[in-house]
Amino acid sequence: MIKLGLASKIWIAMFALVVLVLGISAIFQSGMIEKIYISQQSDHILEIGQDFAGEIEMRGDRLDIDRNVSALAGALNASVLVIDSRAMIISWSANRGMGGMGRRGMMGGGAHGMAFPFDEWDVKEVLGGKTVVRKGNSQLWGFDVIGVAIPVFSENKVAGAVMIHSPLAPIQANLRVIHEAVLYSFLFGIVAATLLAFVFSRKVSGPILKINNVARAMARGDYSQKIPTMSGDELGVLAGSINELSEQIKEKILTIEKIDSTRRGFVASISHELRTPLTIMQGYTEALMDGMARDDLQREKYLMNIYEETIRLRRLVDDLLDLRRLETGTISINMDRADLSDIIQSVSDLFSETFSQRGVSISLNIPQARLIARGDPDRLKQVVINMVDNAVRFSPNGGTVDVKGEEVSGHIRVSVRDQGPGVREEEMQLIWERFYKSDNSRTRRNSGSGLGLAIARQIIEMHGGQVGIESLPGHGSTFWFTVKAESKQLCRNFI
Repeated sequence: MIKLGLASKIWIAMFALVVLVLGISAIFQSGMIEKIYISQQSDHILEIGQDFAGEIEMRGDRLDIDRNVSALAGALNASVLVIDSRAMIISWSANRGMGGMGRRGMMGGGAHGMAFPFDEWDVKEVLGGKTVVRKGNSQLWGFDVIGVAIPVFSENKVAGAVMIHSPLAPIQANLRVIHEAVLYSFLFGIVAATLLAFVFSRKVSGPILKINNVARAMARGDYSQKIPTMSGDELGVLAGSINELSEQIKEKILTIEKIDSTRRGFVASISHELRTPLTIMQGYTEALMDGMARDDLQREKYLMNIYEETIRLRRLVDDLLDLRRLETGTISINMDRADLSDIIQSVSDLFSETFSQRGVSISLNIPQARLIARGDPDRLKQVVINMVDNAVRFSPNGGTVDVKGEEVSGHIRVSVRDQGPGVREEEMQLIWERFYKSDNSRTRRNSGSGLGLAIARQIIEMHGGQVGIESLPGHGSTFWFTVKAESKQLCRNFI
């Protein structure tokens, strides 16, 4: 069994439809043209016959009648028969090839064929005063004729009738020319339809084949191919939809791959972060169990190291839980009046001992006007703590941490600047990812959980604010965030 493609099916369907329509149209047109043409000829003969019937004198000279009949027969290239009210032939004349002149006799019997295609009933009809028009084959002459029978009146009575028989051969010759023209038009239409159907089928099937190729490529995992949309019809819309679908699937796959990569990185990072304090704790615990501590002072030192790593491990777990809750939305943000001036001052007091231990000083730059933001005071304080803690870790001994607060264009901007080694440009976006640590933080002194800045960014984004970093390697870094300031009217209401 032959398996046809879409283009072939469309071509065959269109070709068959066009042939059917053109064929029916050609048959209908030929029939209509023939009918109209014969009708026009019949009307023409009838009009002349009626004029002749109105002028003929049935009781006039027979020679005059014969001459008039002969003249009419020659003019029409027809046979003209005149009968009286008793159906007796008065005069009959036919053009060459159709008979002779002056034949007389009673209608009926051997002379009946002269009146064909009129039958006896038609003769009675015309002698009853009705005009009769017939078309048929004449047994007398052996070919098709148009017959017109017209009553002749004298003194308001039917005195006879004029019967005109015109051969259809000339008309049929003209009709053959018309039929040939229709046939040629039909054949030309088929050829044109064949070409147009071929072009159209290719135009329709081409985009569909391209859509199929792109769909197969998508099934293979190749989402780079696109369907050119060159039209605004349904196929163009379908092509655009498939392109959009391909792009969405590609983005989804990239997102899934990124999530999977992040998950693997998270597992690796958390494993490393957990392993380090656990290894230290295990080492000091085994040392204590083996009696390696020489005295109470060394034993206390070992226990203090275990305690510090326990605190560090607890902080890591707490940060992980906080970040998870923030990302899943299980921690809600209580939007309230947050005084960032007080928050900055309280964080500075909180880190006073840490500053002293690390030999780092802090500089606060806060305007006299209160910095009132719309947000969760506890969560915003956590952000400031994380940024200050990060700055302290990277500030050298004798360095300074600058904390600045200001109101800019309806937002409160808080920045924390350190004098550390700085961050390279390619690391600036990664610095906000969880567990990311720059090369400059690979020391026990500087190491944190790697989650502080990720938590800070998540909190600020939940406030509808922004975070950022400005840094040059060797010249320190400035971490900042912005949140929406409380409206002045609300601030006055609190005063």
